[in-house]
Amino acid sequence: MAVYTLPKSERLYLRSSIGQLFAEGKGFMAFPYRVVWRIVPADEPQPARVCIMTVAPKKKFRHAVDRNLEKRHLREAYRRAKLPLIAHFEATGRRLAVAFVCVDTKHHDYAEVERVMQKIIARLMTL
Repeated sequence: MAVYTLPKSERLYLRSSIGQLFAEGKGFMAFPYRVVWRIVPADEPQPARVCIMTVAPKKKFRHAVDRNLEKRHLREAYRRAKLPLIAHFEATGRRLAVAFVCVDTKHHDYAEVERVMQKIIARLMTL
């Protein structure tokens, strides 16, 4: 049975890890999101094969309720589509850190977020 959860071990939350991701990571656009990714070396601590974080900037979404909704949609779409990505990185033995940054100022319905997430996962699997 597939596990469709997103535990804390799969979330990127350490300040040092986030700083390294944005300093050394590479990225691409999948409108309305910018995806920043980094292959994590074996000597750095990371509990899971793939760790993610979601970002909805205050400059784009002025109200906290709007930021929370956008991040909730991103996490839900990732949670439902993550299994092939994790299986790919399990097979290759590498670890990945990813940040999803919203760059648009308007909300997108969940169906569109899910469609974009499928494209993002497919592109991350080619790394």
